[in-house]
Amino acid sequence: MADLEDNLKAEYSIIQGQYEAFDARALSIKALATPLLAGGVAVGLKEGSIAILLAVVLASVCLWWLEGIWKMFQYSYIPRIRLLERYFRGELKETELKEIRPFQIFKSWIAEWTVMKHDGKAFPRLLSRPFVFLPYLPICLAAALACVWVHYHPVGKPMENLWKNAEMRNTLVNQARLPT
Repeated sequence: MADLEDNLKAEYSIIQGQYEAFDARALSIKALATPLLAGGVAVGLKEGSIAILLAVVLASVCLWWLEGIWKMFQYSYIPRIRLLERYFRGELKETELKEIRPFQIFKSWIAEWTVMKHDGKAFPRLLSRPFVFLPYLPICLAAALACVWVHYHPVGKPMENLWKNAEMRNTLVNQARLPT
């Protein structure tokens, strides 16, 4: 029994490390992608380029999709982690104790992955979670709105036109004020 427990502890350490590595990778990609995507929106607006803005939309959607897939990969470890934690808390039934075998990481993972992959609601649920869609969805929406802006304000540089319109508005407002 001690051998079984040692092996299950080793398996738990492996799975937990792998589970946490998914979050580390996702955060690293977000840290690199966020300023690049936001910069793409800024350049697209400055240059009045719908092509650049659409590239940002596509990149944001792809990264969001990728993170959703990774979360499915990550979450496929959860049943095995829960089983091992129940074992260490002494909560397994006698039949479960007889059936538990160490180092069944892939068998457990692929069983859960298959269930999640065929569940039509699992992936959309993951994509709708804030820690998955941030920052990709807001950047995607900003780039899409910027495409609309550039489309309807094609003359010159869009932000300069906005600034000039604001200056004109302020001038008109100031001229309309009555002296006190």
